[in-house]
Amino acid sequence: MAGAGRTPNPFPGGGRIYRHPRSGMPWSRAYTVYVPYGLRRTTRAPLVMALHGCNQSAQDFAAITRFNQLADRHQFLVVYPEQSRINNGQVCWNWPQPQHQKRYGGEPAALAGIVQRMLADRTRWRVDPTRVYAVGLSAGGTMAMTLGATYPDVFAAVGAHSAPPYRSASSATQAISAMQGRRLTPPPPPPHEARVLPPTVLFQGSLDGTVWPANAQKIADQWLSHHQAAGFGAARLGGPREVRRPLARPWTKTSARGYSVRRWSAGRDRLLEVWLVDGLGHAWSGGAADFAFSDRRGPRATTEIWRFLSRHALG
Repeated sequence: MAGAGRTPNPFPGGGRIYRHPRSGMPWSRAYTVYVPYGLRRTTRAPLVMALHGCNQSAQDFAAITRFNQLADRHQFLVVYPEQSRINNGQVCWNWPQPQHQKRYGGEPAALAGIVQRMLADRTRWRVDPTRVYAVGLSAGGTMAMTLGATYPDVFAAVGAHSAPPYRSASSATQAISAMQGRRLTPPPPPPHEARVLPPTVLFQGSLDGTVWPANAQKIADQWLSHHQAAGFGAARLGGPREVRRPLARPWTKTSARGYSVRRWSAGRDRLLEVWLVDGLGHAWSGGAADFAFSDRRGPRATTEIWRFLSRHALG
């Protein structure tokens, strides 16, 4: 495709899509923008950057998560960047490589650049610059946390599903150990590198054999350590408060999954949530049926993640 343009919508949802091909720059990425049905061009709207997992496409991720349908209901924009096999053979985001773990370089800079281009485009939409969020699955989840750590002035909050922590590996070999929860919890970035890690919501399956469940606690430990190192001591955080919903009884193969949620708050602001879903493997909780990496029986991760993200704004 020679340039960006409006195309028929192959994604779920009643809105419009605009496809943008990658440019000739080494770290540029193609991306698709979803404009929800009924959104006026002049209305300032939140933006969710949705990052697919390995061996997925942006269209797969849109279908599994149903972010577009939720966007129609709540009137926010969604942008789906797309990894290419040129840059990764399994179309994973390159989160374990040091050049993709920092500001002003690699994929974080490319993805933040997509946001900047969307902010500058005022002919087709108006992005609210204080309400930009990143969310992803697996490798996409770690990249979402990387964006939050490296561009806290751009992303007001982030969500990660089934992901190892930020900076938990610096090579492909270390990535396997990190995904298995075998590496030490990585230290938080120094406070001078970022204001503070943004509010974060995590989803993790208790039977995930790809990204082991221990990673959820490691991410929480990293987040809490960073806030303490940045001067936002634990004394200012209430929690964790835990909510538990047991597995439906009597149990059947289609029963809703049980889960637990731990929440840390400062006053009325929820700053960290960790969802652990009973019996869930490496799949999006509450996703669409008949897709890989999707499990419709769990709590609706898309709904709960948006509920968390939408509470936060920069400034």
